[in-house]
Amino acid sequence: MKYPLLYIRWRQINQEIKGLGLYALIFVVIIVGLTFVCIKQFEQGHNATKVIFILTTLCAGVQFFRKDKLFIHKNIVNPHVQIFLEYVVLTLPFSISSIFTKSWFYYPILLIILFHIPFIKGQFKQRTIFRNLSFIIRPKNFEWISGIRQYYFLLITFYLLALIFCWLKFFPLFSLWLLTVFISFFYTECESVSMLREYGNSPTKFLFDKYKSSIIYMVVLYLPVLIANSICNADFIFINMSFFVTQIALICFTIGLKYSMYKPNGILNINMIPLIIIALCSLIPYFFPISIILSLIYFYKAKNNLKQYLND
Repeated sequence: MKYPLLYIRWRQINQEIKGLGLYALIFVVIIVGLTFVCIKQFEQGHNATKVIFILTTLCAGVQFFRKDKLFIHKNIVNPHVQIFLEYVVLTLPFSISSIFTKSWFYYPILLIILFHIPFIKGQFKQRTIFRNLSFIIRPKNFEWISGIRQYYFLLITFYLLALIFCWLKFFPLFSLWLLTVFISFFYTECESVSMLREYGNSPTKFLFDKYKSSIIYMVVLYLPVLIANSICNADFIFINMSFFVTQIALICFTIGLKYSMYKPNGILNINMIPLIIIALCSLIPYFFPISIILSLIYFYKAKNNLKQYLND
């Protein structure tokens, strides 16, 4: 097979689509909507750089956090080209329209950047730092504890950037959005059944407790930045409120995605396509109804899956 990695992704997408059923139409609507937004930005010209930056940041984040790099380099011929093609296809719906506008030159720039992203081979190694973190975050929210310990440098960096530049309009929101994307990577490891049952008697209560805790942590983290941004930019109050809702929806979607695929003590091979699409939607307040709808869909998918392990 000439392009095994693309074939694997295609099979994963097909499996995800079959699992969604008619709800897959929502993802089609999202892709079409985001494509339309990108076309408008490329036509206007002055926001084209932002689109390219967001796409390359997402691909670089996926490359940095993906856990299959070693497998790909050991088992697939021309791994660099295979990964590069994967990112080209991933960004294609949102970038190809640029060649039909005055911003056509951004597409070859994007390809050059994407070609270099597969060279990112390292990952942060988990270290036992913040040993007393469990005094602040409850042990039942082990995802936050392990995630903060593992990715503390990136989390602190983007949060400080959001605080320092809170007087700007869009930059602090973008920094917080990146923070949310990194937080979503917390939910890739599954706890044991005994731990699952210790903190939840029913799927509904268990999921609501997860949502509640995550929302509280996000309020504590995000509210100071959003309040400062609203004070400095009074016309951004509604945008900041909508943005915060979309970030909550993204985390709730991620939790639902994790437990819809839950397997005891497993490391999830999450299909990144839906997660990336919802992440992009969470960056655009106008799409927040879709983010909420998908969060609800995956809540019920997670609830049904957890019925195998918990009593409803």
